[in-house]
Amino acid sequence: MFEQHGSTETNHSRNIAFHGTGGGYFAVCIVNFLLTLVTLGIFAPWAYVRCKRYLYSNTELSGSRFSYNVKGGSIFLSWLCLFVFFAFLEFAIVTQSAPLSLCLLAILILFMPYLVIQSLRYQMQSTTLNNVRFNFNASGFKAWWVMMGVPLLMIAGVLLICSMIMYTASSASLFEMDRIVITVVIAMIVGILGLGAVQGATVAMWLNLLINGLSFGTQKFAANVSVKKCVMYCVIAMLLLTPFLLLVLKLMAPAILQVTLSGGMMSPDELASAQGIILNCYLIYLFGLVVSMSYLYVTMRNYYYKHVVLSEKIAFRSTLTLAGFVTQLIINGLITFCTLGIAYPWARIRYCHYLAKNTWVEGDLDSLDLQDHDEKIATDIVSRLSRGLVPNINL
Repeated sequence: MFEQHGSTETNHSRNIAFHGTGGGYFAVCIVNFLLTLVTLGIFAPWAYVRCKRYLYSNTELSGSRFSYNVKGGSIFLSWLCLFVFFAFLEFAIVTQSAPLSLCLLAILILFMPYLVIQSLRYQMQSTTLNNVRFNFNASGFKAWWVMMGVPLLMIAGVLLICSMIMYTASSASLFEMDRIVITVVIAMIVGILGLGAVQGATVAMWLNLLINGLSFGTQKFAANVSVKKCVMYCVIAMLLLTPFLLLVLKLMAPAILQVTLSGGMMSPDELASAQGIILNCYLIYLFGLVVSMSYLYVTMRNYYYKHVVLSEKIAFRSTLTLAGFVTQLIINGLITFCTLGIAYPWARIRYCHYLAKNTWVEGDLDSLDLQDHDEKIATDIVSRLSRGLVPNINL
C-alpha cells in the first residue's frame, strides 16, 4: 500500500514529488547523444526510453515511485514502419501518383486512430506505480470520430462559412477597398473563432475519451469534461494571440510595401532596417504564441484536473498559474538557448519540479483496493507496429 507521510495522513492531500537532478539527467542525455551519434540515429528509440525511465523513476506519489517499462526495440520497430509508410507517401506525392497517394491517405485517415488507441494501451500497460499497472481501453470507432470525424467536419464548416463571407466581396471594385478590407477582417475573425471552437471541441472529446478509458489496476478513472468550457478556453487563447498578430501585420506592412516598390533593390541601410523589423516581428509573434498557448495549457489543465476522479474516492488538483508557467518557459528557453542546448537537462528538470509541485492528489489512497488488472500486452502484428506511435503522454 501507499506510505503515509506527516500531515497528509490527516488531510489526505499530497502533491507529486520529483527527485531528479540536472546532473543526473545530464549524464543520461550525454550518453544517449553519443550512442545516437555513433549509431547514426538508430539508438534514438532506446535513448528516448532511457530518458523517460529516469523521469518516471524520480517521480513519487506518497512514497511510491512510477516505473516505465516500455522496450526500446518495440519503439524502434514502430518508428521504422512509420518511416517507411511516410516515405512511400512522400514518393507518391512527389511522383504525382494520384491513386497511390489517395490510397495511402485513406489508410492514414481510416486506421490512424485505431493505431493510436493500441499505442496508448501499450504505454499505459507498461507504466506502473506501487507494482500496479495502468491500462487504457477505448472503442476504435469512437476514437476515429473524436480524432478525425468531428475535426474534419468542423473544419469544413469553418472553411465554408469563411468562403461565403469572402464571396460577398467578390463583386467589389478596386474603388471599394474599405468593403474588401472589412470583409477580409470579418472572415479572419470568424476563422480564428472557428478554429478555436474546433480545437476546444476536439480537446474536450479527446480528454473524455482518454480519461474515461484509463484505469489504475482494477480501479477506473472518470471525468466529465465540458465541451462548452473547452471551446471557451480555446477561443480566448486565440483572441489573446490576435493583438500580437495585428501588431506584427502593422509593423510588417511598411517593410513589405518598401520591398515591393523598390523591386527588391534596397540599400544596405534599408535592408538592415527591414531585417530588424522582421526579427522584431518574429519575437513579438513568438512571445504572443507563448502567452496564448501557456494560457490554454494552464487553464485547461487546472480545469480538467478538477473533474477527474479515481474509483469515486480520489480527486486531483492542478495549481498552475499563467505567470509562473510563462516564467518557467522563458527561463528554461533562455537557459537552453544561451548554452547552445548543453543546459537543456537542467531546464527539463526545473520544469518537472514545477509541474510536480503544482499537482495534487486528494483522498485517502489507502482506501483503494489496489489490485493489478489481468490484461496482457497485445502481441499481434498491428499492436506491435503501433507501439511507438504515441511515445509520450502528458496530462
